[in-house]
Amino acid sequence: MKKIIFIFVVLLTFFTSCELDNYDAPNAKIFGKIIDSETGEAIQQEILEGSRIDYVELGDFENPPTQQMRFKTDGSYRNDLMFSGKYHIQARRGNFFILPPDTIQVKGETEYNIVTEPYIRIKNVSYTIEGRDIVASFQLEQVADYPVKSIALFADVNPNVSQSLRKLANVAEINRRVNPEEQFVLKMKIDPFMDIIPEGKPSFYFRVGALISEMPEAKYNYSEPESIEIDYASLPPVEPEIPGNVIDNCESLDGWNSGGFQLSLDTDAKEGNFSLKADGQGVVIYQKVFEPFDTQVDKETGTLALSLFILDTGPIKAGDSSIEITSSGGPDVGELAWKFGEDFEINNGWNKLELKLKDGHAGGDIDLSAVNFIRIYHTAISAPVVFKIDNIRFY
Repeated sequence: MKKIIFIFVVLLTFFTSCELDNYDAPNAKIFGKIIDSETGEAIQQEILEGSRIDYVELGDFENPPTQQMRFKTDGSYRNDLMFSGKYHIQARRGNFFILPPDTIQVKGETEYNIVTEPYIRIKNVSYTIEGRDIVASFQLEQVADYPVKSIALFADVNPNVSQSLRKLANVAEINRRVNPEEQFVLKMKIDPFMDIIPEGKPSFYFRVGALISEMPEAKYNYSEPESIEIDYASLPPVEPEIPGNVIDNCESLDGWNSGGFQLSLDTDAKEGNFSLKADGQGVVIYQKVFEPFDTQVDKETGTLALSLFILDTGPIKAGDSSIEITSSGGPDVGELAWKFGEDFEINNGWNKLELKLKDGHAGGDIDLSAVNFIRIYHTAISAPVVFKIDNIRFY
């Protein structure tokens, strides 16, 4: 008898549970995009750890839970498992200006677009293969009134490439406001791609990102992903690295001074992430005092090497000018110097300078085990000029 009662109780519980769980199925859908109010284009997103949409179903519910949807890479979203009814909805934790929560009615198939502005617009993106580098050029339009924290180039085999989904990345911290006319350049060496797909003509997806500072929970703003085929067989042979003792890699402004030129870091670099840019007009273009640096070379066989960029050589006239190094902590004493146009030629664009120490003009005896000063100057610059230097070293 006890067994019969127990079976009856179990069956009663089972049927009661089935009756309680017999809810209606979802009967509505919602879809849309997050749209830039100025351009009308979707604001590009990332699918992992990216922006989200919070929504709460309104009605006869006690403490209804906040549910979430995620944007796709192209800025669209879709949820086919909604219930008809009224909702509070808000896009949050994103790369855009957050709007107040909205109240919407969802019924059938409902389109709901979120119209706002991104923190940063990434514009005029182009990719080229130069030598054994992928080179991304782009401009930024800063919308948020805060410095741009970082710019980045991301790469992956997945078309949803982003900061949170990438095989390779080049991230440069800039921490400054930007000019919409400024041209940014980021590079990636191709050789690491061969560790991912070792042969043939593989295609990888690339994407430029920029991150605003001082905005809580801000995410990267992005360009659209772009596929690039890399034909390994067509790449030039690997050039052996020039050995050298680097006195300054031009990755920081620390210690550098100028006279009449505005100094800044520039992403158009020959090595690393940055070069040192001088923009303006004056005599002293670059100057820095170092802690004594042992070049580990001698005067007869040693070389001072650096990369020097000049946007336009036209305003640079004949005059007193030099690249000089000393061990006296200042100019002209314990010096070696090389003159513009006499000891080395300059052209528009990047110039690869290899200055033989034995050819330098001496101003006293220099101690090559304790070089502590470098200066680049020119007394006959007739108009504003843009210079850049990078990778200063001895070998």
